[in-house]
Amino acid sequence: MEIAIIFLYAGITILSLILLTTTLFSYTKYKNPKLLFVCFIFFFLFIRGLLLSIGLFYDQVVQITSSPYIWSFDLLVLILLYAAYSIKR
Repeated sequence: MEIAIIFLYAGITILSLILLTTTLFSYTKYKNPKLLFVCFIFFFLFIRGLLLSIGLFYDQVVQITSSPYIWSFDLLVLILLYAAYSIKR
């Protein structure tokens, strides 16, 4: 297993968790609905990164991460990004 892939997946997971908590605190302070959509975006990115990271060490999870279902997280993220962009205040 390449060490660069391990660091990349770990970096994606940690960065999405940091951005999730930051956006969640911002939402609780400002109550902006766009921030709520961004929270969901970072949550799904965190789940995807977590599945990819766990998949490096467990073969059962590799079957999930290599299936087309993992790309549904990307589709959901894109839909939520569009929704956050299109919501008016």
